[in-house]
Amino acid sequence: MKRIVPAVGQSKRSPVLRRPDEYDMQYEDVTFQSEDGLPLEGWYIPSKKTSNKLVICNHFSPGNRYGYAGHIKPWKGAGGFEVNFLPKYKALVEAGYNVFAYDLRGHGMSTPGQNGAYNPKFFEYKDVIGSMNYIKSRPDTKSMDIHLHSMCLGGNSTLVAMRKKPELFVGVKSMMLLQPISGDALVRKMCKNMRLGKKGYDAFEKYYRELYGFRINDASPIEDAKFVRVPTFVAQVRKDKFTYAEEDVQAVYDAIHVPDKKLYWIEGTTERFRGYTYFSENPEQMIEWYNKFD
Repeated sequence: MKRIVPAVGQSKRSPVLRRPDEYDMQYEDVTFQSEDGLPLEGWYIPSKKTSNKLVICNHFSPGNRYGYAGHIKPWKGAGGFEVNFLPKYKALVEAGYNVFAYDLRGHGMSTPGQNGAYNPKFFEYKDVIGSMNYIKSRPDTKSMDIHLHSMCLGGNSTLVAMRKKPELFVGVKSMMLLQPISGDALVRKMCKNMRLGKKGYDAFEKYYRELYGFRINDASPIEDAKFVRVPTFVAQVRKDKFTYAEEDVQAVYDAIHVPDKKLYWIEGTTERFRGYTYFSENPEQMIEWYNKFD
């Protein structure tokens, strides 16, 4: 268990392997601050036509604003394929959306977090708040209609930010919430896969706290989802081998009390990371969702 906990609690940085200009998109490298002052890195990618619409994109762990270099060593442990967000950004740009994509702390090119570990309850929600503050401070984006595209660690962090700073999200047009995950569902499934059972779960909790001061239930998007006040499209690999997805994500979805919401199950795979690349390969539902709230 002492080898497993750091693998769950820390992120080995994947390179920001590709850039927007490789896909015929102009972009600006930007640096901004999280709520607690940490420097974060990102891209601002303008639409190819004049537009007042903006999608703010964050990412899963151990990915970054580009995606994840899972096709090259030493990042092959999650299926052995690349997750590339650039085709998704291109689809948004061509549909008339400006895109702001950024690296959470400890990922991509952003500053490391305080203790070298990630935890949305304590840390990354501040990055989400920082991204909103930044967009609302730029002269060219402060009046834009904002949509959110938040996934896994970034999705959990967005929900925490919505709970802590609801006023910051007033007026947000819509959100896509991709593969939010509860710590409990993740660790229970991991212990089942390793045939460790309840003893393994308890050992994880003990060492997780001793190493970082964290608790498994610090990642609790089911509770945080109750504070969502914007139209939300939730998507998840149904048979995700890393978690009890049908139970966990259904509970997150059920906890979102807004009239406009949608749940989409990605079928035909057990690879969690296929969910992260899904809308790069199939952008139609994403564009349709955002267009609905223009």
